[in-house]
Amino acid sequence: MEEKVRSTTTQGLYYGLITGAGLIILSLILFIAGLYMNRWVSSISYLVLIGGIVYGTLDYRKTYLNGFMTYGKAFSTCFMIGLFAGLAAAIYSFIFAQFIHPGFVQEILDKAREQMVTSNPNMSEEQMDTALAWTAKFTTPVMMMIWGFISYAIISAVIGLLAAIFLKKEDPSLKTSM
Repeated sequence: MEEKVRSTTTQGLYYGLITGAGLIILSLILFIAGLYMNRWVSSISYLVLIGGIVYGTLDYRKTYLNGFMTYGKAFSTCFMIGLFAGLAAAIYSFIFAQFIHPGFVQEILDKAREQMVTSNPNMSEEQMDTALAWTAKFTTPVMMMIWGFISYAIISAVIGLLAAIFLKKEDPSLKTSM
């Protein structure tokens, strides 16, 4: 009896949740170390995401596709892994901002005010209050979760488009000779 090939969605879910767990663990480590507001240190999460996407896609190619994978299959696998990892990370961001560190939204607003003063010292108090009111509307835990998921979906598509170039491996037996 022939073994059924796993779908890209199933592979994406499996490695996406593992990658998402890695992103959550990294986020918790950065929070405990007090580095969660540092953009440069937080960019390590992209390496975790890329690593999970590449490893999960290579495993899929090797384990379920006999070592061969088309560009389309490579892209869809990469994208699905990133999408599910992003979903896990987005849900965690809501839990983090709502329950783990309820003062996180205020920290973001304080940092935004600080950056406004630094970048435009001539800004009036009224202009600053208006800008911060708009920032506050998009910095609720729910909005952070939604925008986080959208961001991960876009980033995963870009990573998938690029990574699939290197992860695809055409089956030479399928090439037709003329």
